Amino acid sequence: MAIFGALSTARSGLIATGASLSVIGNNIANVNTVGFKGSRTEFADLLSAQGGGGDAGKIGLGVRIGRISAAFTQGNIESTAGPTDLAIEGNGFFVVGAGAGNVYTRAGNFRLDANGKLVTFQGLPVQGFALNSANAPVGAPQDIQVTGASSQPRATAVLSMKANVQADAALVNGGVFDSTTFDTAFATSNFTTSMNVFDSLGARHTLNFFFTKTTTANQWSYAVGVDAGETGGTSGDLSIIGNGTLTFNTDGSLNAQDPDPGVAAVTFNGAAAQNIALGFGTPNLDPVANPGQGIDGITQFAGPSAVSFQSQDGFGAGQLLNLQFSESGVVTGIFDNGQSRPLFQLALANFTAPDALTPIGNGLYRESVESGSPAIGTPQSGGLGNIVAGALEQSNVAIAQEFIDLISTQRSFQANARVITSSDTLLSDLINIVR
Repeated sequence: MAIFGALSTARSGLIATGASLSVIGNNIANVNTVGFKGSRTEFADLLSAQGGGGDAGKIGLGVRIGRISAAFTQGNIESTAGPTDLAIEGNGFFVVGAGAGNVYTRAGNFRLDANGKLVTFQGLPVQGFALNSANAPVGAPQDIQVTGASSQPRATAVLSMKANVQADAALVNGGVFDSTTFDTAFATSNFTTSMNVFDSLGARHTLNFFFTKTTTANQWSYAVGVDAGETGGTSGDLSIIGNGTLTFNTDGSLNAQDPDPGVAAVTFNGAAAQNIALGFGTPNLDPVANPGQGIDGITQFAGPSAVSFQSQDGFGAGQLLNLQFSESGVVTGIFDNGQSRPLFQLALANFTAPDALTPIGNGLYRESVESGSPAIGTPQSGGLGNIVAGALEQSNVAIAQEFIDLISTQRSFQANARVITSSDTLLSDLINIVR
């Protein structure tokens, strides 16, 4: 009887719209969930039945849930200033290790665990590629673990100095430098300064520079010394490891350095032998033809002797301070010796049909037959998006649209309930017709 069919049809409508209300309610509940992707309900009609009169055509048997799919549109990216908070701008999913396989997420609220692994808030390890000497990704994705990451020391090979030696300084000790002891070296110098350098083990040492005006016009001698105790000698004694002369033009610019380049040769205790190039400036052999040149290092002007700049290219060993993430997903370690080094590059995955991924909760998804296998690569390659550091992708749920859908679905639910009420009234009338 058609009336009973109407009851069955309305019942299917109640079940389908009730499920749709649950989907909308879940979307609204997760409006503040990081990386959440709102779902939508797709309805499908049930198989039709032949009308009772034969000419009435097909009568529908109701509705069912055809599919509930996530909408992977971009959510708003909001800054958090969290050092390990990451967002994807564009396509792709973070790859997360889960036992023997991987799961995928858009939620980038990561942290470092006690073992130095970059993990999700559930403790699952984030995957990335190791980098070779050319900072290119190699091998398969692996856990990003930074425990024990350190910066290897580098021995000083080049130093630079920008300074002025006083042109009208008086001769000291007749212009003769005496390197017998530290006391005599300081006493027979017009100007002294020092600079820290590093050996091959990363140990810090102090080089002492002694500049002495000679009897030759516009010429100064220099000597570089260290404590002899640092090179196998007696502590407190002076050991000269480099010396030479500097000649200046009449405009105060550097004319010549002898030897050129100057070198300080030293072997510190337990370390490898090293030759430190002394960068005292670029000589200007013809100041008339090249005015303004020859003043990038040591100059001889009438002003007081003073150092304005020093630099050297060595550094000691360093321990990891924090991490930085680039737009291309490169994870760079920042060390306490002022150096930085790329450690990993984040892995991202893309799917042919991401809306067919299977949600497993906590913002995680597994691949399915319908989604296809993941194409795993690095950010900014193969259509994958950029990494935004110090930010999180928020839910893509549009709350206004959800309320509109809620009202529409509620009315649909009420309408199906009214069909049941009306069918019940007709059945009651039919039963009572014999009275």
